[in-house]
Amino acid sequence: MARKKSLISNWQENYAGLILGAIIVIILGLLVANFITNRGKIGEGEQTEIGEETAKSTQYTVKEGDSLSKISEQNYGEQDAWPVLARINNIVNPNIIFVGSTLEIPSAQTLAEIKMQMTQTSYDVLEGDTLFIVAEKMYGDGSKWPVIAKANNVGRLPNGNPLIFAGSTLTIPR
Repeated sequence: MARKKSLISNWQENYAGLILGAIIVIILGLLVANFITNRGKIGEGEQTEIGEETAKSTQYTVKEGDSLSKISEQNYGEQDAWPVLARINNIVNPNIIFVGSTLEIPSAQTLAEIKMQMTQTSYDVLEGDTLFIVAEKMYGDGSKWPVIAKANNVGRLPNGNPLIFAGSTLTIPR
């Protein structure tokens, strides 16, 4: 008889656990389904704020007779922005652009930032900077690092690499 009672209580415990587990699975399934169907919906009384759109660049396809100064004039109203276009698009010779190629045209805000950077005559060295990185930032060409090294009488490490320190100010020849 004792064996029969333990069998019945064991059976009841197993089914109680099974039913409880099934209820939990059903509730979780309903929550997931609700989340998926209502994702991205704005509830009653809720508001969202749309911030100012960040300055974005546009694309321009080069046409017959175009030059960087002409493209600059069309997009910014000034021809003087062509060096920025050359730098942004990694154009080595600004006199040669190919018909059909796509150029990135930065926003006016980005243009102003790059122009300021390109006319800057000093640079504050940041942690992790190398002369190559500084030359890339200031000239758009990392291979011009020896110009900066020479202008600043930069010392050298025993292995021959130039030595610069974070926090120091470098003169950038223009």
